[in-house]
Parts: sequence; structure tokens; C-alpha cells
Amino acid sequence: MSLYSESKQLYFDFVYSDYFNKHSEFKYLLDLINQIDWSVIPEFNNPHVGRTGYSRHSLLKAMFVQKVKGFNTRELIHFLRSYPFFSQAIGFNPIANFVPSESTFSSFKKSFDTSLLDDIIASTVKRGINEGIFDPNNLCIDSYPVSFRSFFNNKKSHGKFKYCNEYYNSPLDADFGVKPVSNSKPVYDKHGNQKQSISYLGYKVHTLSFLNVPVFSVVSPASHHDKNYAFPLLNKAKDLLNLTGFNFLADAAYDSSDLYDFVHLESESTAFIPLRTSSKKPLVGDCGKPLSLHSHYRETKRNILRNKYVCDDPSNCPLNKNNCYAYRNFSKDDFRSFLNRDSSSFKKVYKKRTLIESIFSKLADMTNSTSLRCKNSVEVECNLSNLYLIASAFLAHSMGRDDLLASPKTLMYETAVC
Repeated sequence: MSLYSESKQLYFDFVYSDYFNKHSEFKYLLDLINQIDWSVIPEFNNPHVGRTGYSRHSLLKAMFVQKVKGFNTRELIHFLRSYPFFSQAIGFNPIANFVPSESTFSSFKKSFDTSLLDDIIASTVKRGINEGIFDPNNLCIDSYPVSFRSFFNNKKSHGKFKYCNEYYNSPLDADFGVKPVSNSKPVYDKHGNQKQSISYLGYKVHTLSFLNVPVFSVVSPASHHDKNYAFPLLNKAKDLLNLTGFNFLADAAYDSSDLYDFVHLESESTAFIPLRTSSKKPLVGDCGKPLSLHSHYRETKRNILRNKYVCDDPSNCPLNKNNCYAYRNFSKDDFRSFLNRDSSSFKKVYKKRTLIESIFSKLADMTNSTSLRCKNSVEVECNLSNLYLIASAFLAHSMGRDDLLASPKTLMYETAVC
């Protein structure tokens, strides 16, 4: 018997092993994959034109497994080659056509239309809402950092270039931003004082979620402001999920009049956002004297309303200034000012926002750093992480373990011992 025929026989013995199908971790992976309706997107790009290439369903399923297992691309390829049954189960032919290369996965992530991934997520989430798995009455938004693997992020060897693109020859979508420091991994300055935040080179992932399950993600360079990415995420919730009349929960980084107006007027919902620290303090001049309202007007260039505050008694200014002033912007409807943040109803709803912290820590662990230069590639990976947690919630519900909707690792163990 030739080596090829012997390996082929071993392959078929492997495929039809009853133990493999019913008791191994591969059953867990296939059960997760089967929770998702992959048929929402066309399987092949430009069918009947040139070479068919790999199925987009198979490539997405393979990268989905990569997020579940925590592999890098090389480890994923080794996994697919080592277990031909599983490769065949997700659509590859490991005997005749083998499995995709690193460059194939890289090119796919770079060129893949992320709106198609949004369609998969939307169809799955809508099914979950109809089955009562997800509660659409509360939507949360937040962001988490993803560091680019670079010597700029090495604490022992900081970069000397002000702009990272001066160092890298090929374009890099990442840039410099600021992220909070974890108390479990403190960072100290040269004087021994603990830092509250540090700069990093990378991306920022803006994610919209139900209280315990993420839905959509949008990726931006690290320097971009959180608030600006709430609008496209809310539009996705409205257009793809047909969601209106929900409670929108966010932290003080999203405290902006135009966002309040968008939530109330466009999404027909209610925003629960605390005030920024600077907004709570009374307006004072450089010398510390309080400022009082001077005038109210509309700035036509930005189409916003502004209040101007000036010093009441500039003649006695200790700094000898005669023009201490400050501005506050607001909108025509001014939903931001009418929200009573001291009420028990506000505190009761906003208290639920803490439930998303564990979800964002899981997402950050799955994609805490990357070597991907293209923002689109990072966005594909982050939305696949969301899809993994969505599929895990479906699987937990089907097993009657709704207490594990947001606990994929515990669910994995429960599945393995069944």
C-alpha cells in the first residue's frame, strides 16, 4: 500500500470516528459555527469568472475558529492541517486542495467588505431577539484599545519619531492615542508616581452591545474621539436591527449635545450619559473668579447655540485681565440639560452599564494587540470576536444554561464534559 493511500485510509477512519464527532472539542467548535447563518453572504466572489478560489464561508469559519481558540494565523493553518476532518467539515478539502496560506487569509481580511459581516451579525441577533435570548431594551457603547506590535509600544525602547509613518515604509492606519492603566499592571513615571494613562500606537475599537453580548464594532485610529463613532453604530442598530425606543447607556466620554439629540430624535430613544467632570464645575476665569452669563447666540458656521460667560468685575482682576470669558455649547432641543442625573430612575438604569465591563475585558483579551496594518483587517477580526460571543450565547440558551450567556469559557468546559 502506498503512503498516499495509507494516509487516505487513516483520513477516512478519522472522519467517521464516533468519539471524534460526539465527545471532542471539535463538536463544540462545530456547534458554535452552526449557530450562525453564513448563507446571508454569497459564498464565492465573482462566481464563474476565472478561478473559483476558496469559499468565503470557509474562510470566515476558519477565522471564527481562530478567535475561539486564540490562535495566530500560523497556528490556525497548522490546526487545519493537523485535523483534516475539521477542515473538511468547514468546507476545505485538505487532501486535494490543502488549506489557505497566510497571504490568502491576509488578503481576504484586507479586502473583505465588513458590511457583509454586519449582515451576518444582524440576522443572527434578530433571531436571538425573537427567541428571547437578547434584550434589546438597553444598548451600551464603549471602546477598548488594540495596540500595534511595534517598538513604539515597548516600554524599554520608546520610539524617537513623532509620527510613526516616518518610521514605517508601507502605510499604517494606526496612530498614537491614550489608554487607561490597569491597576493590576501599574505603570510608574520617573518619580515613582503611578500613571493613570499611557500613550500607545494602535487602534481603538468602538463597540455597541446589549448588556452582556456585543453586537457591532467599528475600528478607528487610536487618536479619534469616541463620540464620533456612536453615530454609525446607532445607525446600524436602527437600519439593520430595526431597533428604536431603547435606553442608550454610555460613559462621560460620550457627553455631547449632538449625540443626545441623535439618540432622542433619530433613534426615538433615551440617552443615559453622565456629565463630563468639566461640565460639573462652575465656570471661572483664570484668576478663579466666577463667570456669569453675558450673551446667547447661534454660531452659523457650525450651526450650534452658544452661551458666553464673562467676569462680573474685571476691574479688580488680580491678573490685570479685562476679558476673562468662557463658552458652553448646546443644541436647540437641549436634551442634555433636561436629563435629571440625580433621579433614582436614571441611577437604576445607568447601574446596568457595569455589566458590559466583563464583556469588554473579554474582547480586549481576544484582540489586545495586532500586527495588522489595515484598519479593515482589524475590524473583520473584532466583529468575528463579537460573533463568537453571540454564537456562545445561542449555544448556552440551547443547552438550557442561560446563566452562561456571557461566559464562553465556562460553556466550553460544560460542553466538553457532556
